[in-house]
Amino acid sequence: MQRSLPLLLVLAAGALALAGCGGDDSGSGSSASTGAATAPATTSTDAAAAAGGDVEVKMQAIAYSPQTITVRPGTRITWVNEDDVLHDVVSTEGERIESRLFPKGDSFSFTPTRSGLIHYVCTIHPGMEGNITVE
Repeated sequence: MQRSLPLLLVLAAGALALAGCGGDDSGSGSSASTGAATAPATTSTDAAAAAGGDVEVKMQAIAYSPQTITVRPGTRITWVNEDDVLHDVVSTEGERIESRLFPKGDSFSFTPTRSGLIHYVCTIHPGMEGNITVE
């Protein structure tokens, strides 16, 4: 009986360790949290553009925020890199945008001149993309 008590304690400790790992997996599902955080990223900045103000797009967590914006021709759009990695802004559709790769703290600005849709990406991070509606 005394021999089985240490074995029982080791098994109980192992079960607790596994349960702790399971909790971390669900906690590291920060993609669910990221999903919630990306919901605002898809909202447009109609109010700022309608007021004639400049629009800022943040580059953070390997995403553009907001991801979709609506502006008027002549509105200055500035992308600010808040990530610890390099990013760029390159259009794949619509008016031409082509920035250099730039580090955290740097920015890039572009002013669309005509109406239409501009789709843009970061060329080194697949899935990092955004849209500008110019109207």
